Amino acid sequence: MRRKTLARAGLLAAVAGTALLVLSGCTVEGLRPVTDQGDKIFDLFMFTFVLAAIVLLIVVGVLTYNLVHFRERPGAGPASTTTGNKRLEIAWTLTPFIVLTILFILAVRVMNAVDDPPPTTLNIDVIGHQWWWEFRYPGTGVVTANELHVPVGETFRLSLTGADVIHSFWVPRFGWKIDTIPGKTNYMTVDVDKAGTYDGTCTQYCGAEHAWMRILVVAQPPAQFNAWVKQQAQPAQPPTNAVAAAGLNVFLRNTCVSCHTIRGEPATGNVGPDLTHVGSRETLGAGVITNTPANMTEWIRSPQHVKPGVLMPNFNLSDQDLQALVRYLEGLK
Repeated sequence: MRRKTLARAGLLAAVAGTALLVLSGCTVEGLRPVTDQGDKIFDLFMFTFVLAAIVLLIVVGVLTYNLVHFRERPGAGPASTTTGNKRLEIAWTLTPFIVLTILFILAVRVMNAVDDPPPTTLNIDVIGHQWWWEFRYPGTGVVTANELHVPVGETFRLSLTGADVIHSFWVPRFGWKIDTIPGKTNYMTVDVDKAGTYDGTCTQYCGAEHAWMRILVVAQPPAQFNAWVKQQAQPAQPPTNAVAAAGLNVFLRNTCVSCHTIRGEPATGNVGPDLTHVGSRETLGAGVITNTPANMTEWIRSPQHVKPGVLMPNFNLSDQDLQALVRYLEGLK
């Protein structure tokens, strides 16, 4: 009686655990991607996960049953054994083959669905640098850094490449990631179905500041996105006060112009981020600090302290020149 009770308890635990895992699929909506392509990948992952969990629990249940049912008992002699069972051997060979074949077919279907890009009119170039992201919107003149603005409900294509070493573009809520490789262009076709801001990062180790190569995706309704593009396409506005004008002069007479572009001014460097509208960005240094006047001051005063290894040098500006430069850059909205 005790033996049967233990065996039933083991099988009951396996069945209950399986049911719990199946039902737990209802609690992972917070992890579900916000893209159609990511949805397909996520559904395949959950199907595979639940299937693997069921197999695991069945194996554990059968093992528990056998440990209890066929255990050696004091005074009962050796436990009985069975040698050979063709039906069982065929079952445990054929079942994994069928399961893996199904998973293979589903995986190929998902891969084809994600990699087969539907027609799109919006293309965005993504370039990975050490250690920041450059986003270009061909045909609009818009170039920005670290913040990717995209329209909701419209299909767009990301063309990804690397400027120096291999990076990896990963926005978890997109549902999948892809490498940016120097000399090669990879593509992601994306359709975001929910407005919001989504964090991302580089997941391919690329040097000292790999951890501070963050991405901020801003998914906006089409009207807001179009307004953002129109605003970002404009050249930098001239300074509106004497302090900001002095800051522009500081920028132009230093080697800032060798690395950065400010459209509308004689600054056409392409080593560092485009600063035409730097004042409108959420962060500095690819997410290392928020974009505030105080942080901008610290960033220019001692970039190596804020982000060790960054290519930007310390210009040793006077306090007056530094404050003027910060006033000018923060005004570039």
